[in-house]
Amino acid sequence: MMNEIAEERLSDRLAIGMLALVYPPEMIERAIRRCGRLGMRNRLLPPQIMVYFVLIMCLFPNESYEAVARLLAESLPLTIPGQALKLGTVPSTAAVSRARMRLGVEPMKALFADAARLSAPGGGHGTRYRGWRLRTLDGRVTNASDFPDPAAVADDGQPGAASSALRVSVLAEDGTGLLLGAEIHPAAPGRPVATAQLLDRLGLGDLLLADGEYACPRLWHTAVAKGVDLLWSVPDDSLPAQPVSRLPDGSWLYRLPPPGDPAAPAARVRVIGAGPGGGPRLATTLLDPAVAPAAELRGLHADRWSFVRAAGQLQALRRSPKKAFRSRSPEMIEQELWGYLLLYGAMRKLSNNRFP
Repeated sequence: MMNEIAEERLSDRLAIGMLALVYPPEMIERAIRRCGRLGMRNRLLPPQIMVYFVLIMCLFPNESYEAVARLLAESLPLTIPGQALKLGTVPSTAAVSRARMRLGVEPMKALFADAARLSAPGGGHGTRYRGWRLRTLDGRVTNASDFPDPAAVADDGQPGAASSALRVSVLAEDGTGLLLGAEIHPAAPGRPVATAQLLDRLGLGDLLLADGEYACPRLWHTAVAKGVDLLWSVPDDSLPAQPVSRLPDGSWLYRLPPPGDPAAPAARVRVIGAGPGGGPRLATTLLDPAVAPAAELRGLHADRWSFVRAAGQLQALRRSPKKAFRSRSPEMIEQELWGYLLLYGAMRKLSNNRFP
């Protein structure tokens, strides 16, 4: 029994060490400085310590604040030897809650942006198709099961409050699963699922895959304007009644006007029906079936990176049952979400040997 406990503590410290390898102190300090939080000195819980705290809190979601702080205090001297970062005293839950509020969302968001910029897309299995770089746009909306019981008491001793749903949208490299960009915003009715800024990492030579709400006309035309090629699922009722022509592989050519501007020149789009095993109807800017056969494109779309699968991989890493967010306020829930994105990003960087 003692050996099992010792092995578990060692594996926990190794996991924390891997986080510090992907997100070294100087990288965290740059993100904090850019957000103007570096001057927020606190003798026990400075901003740098709190960034690591949030990451470890997400890695061990079933541990109390005190247990997370103890893990951090034990691991920092081993993980970052010779550094000024240390946690000499295990803080109270109330002290941690206040420190999380002082840190806020922006440093976590800035750290993610820095890490994403350093995720230089490269080679590897599944990252390319016939010369195109494969990218996927996907995400999800938090639901009621993600949040604590509104009648419950929060970690800081205050009653919980009902939380609004948040949408997480991610741009990922297929094959490696490296995260190239992300957005988090309220999932309000009528609000776009993602902004044009999320597609800023894309350009000529990229093939963007999308499905569901992310395969929308507005984002389609934003991506095309950047020179991006597309392979998206489309509902049957979104196409004109008559195609322009039928292609040799059984796909069809259509002309689609830009959304909101019927007078604008129509774009040519190739539509691929469901395969023998079923699946969605696909629309693509790759018009030549000799260059991009329908069967291959169906396979690409079916095997694309998935937010749901990524969440499952992260859950397996955490080795603990799914648990609701421990935060109550929208800002602290968003802070947690950035922590989870950073945690998944670290896992993919380690798997693909991509370090700062």
